[in-house]
Amino acid sequence: MPNPNIRINPRSGETKTAQIFNQLASAILAGKFSAGDLITSERELAERLGVSRNIVRNAYRRLEEAGLIETSSTSNRRVRASGEQRAHGVAGVDREDSLAEQRGRAGGKGGGGGVSANRRAGRGGV
Repeated sequence: MPNPNIRINPRSGETKTAQIFNQLASAILAGKFSAGDLITSERELAERLGVSRNIVRNAYRRLEEAGLIETSSTSNRRVRASGEQRAHGVAGVDREDSLAEQRGRAGGKGGGGGVSANRRAGRGGV
């Protein structure tokens, strides 16, 4: 079971739940976990961080909703996919397709240098 070295910052503007979620999600997407790896139980992580189990449970629920982990019991949660397998799905963008599209626009005439009007105006894009 990999140890993602989660830390709670009491001065952070984020909730403890958000801090745990963000740190675990980042570790999974960075490939520090492999598909099928067990993650620390609610009880163990709550004790290690000095927080309630509900805080950890809510962070794990968010990870499950994001499709990063799967739960079979409170002490048996596994990573659904490694960072390499999940990165473009979570971000919602297939980088190769996006880059190819930008290259196509940049190479064409009158393409606006590869940046659409919506993206220049801050309405969408990567």
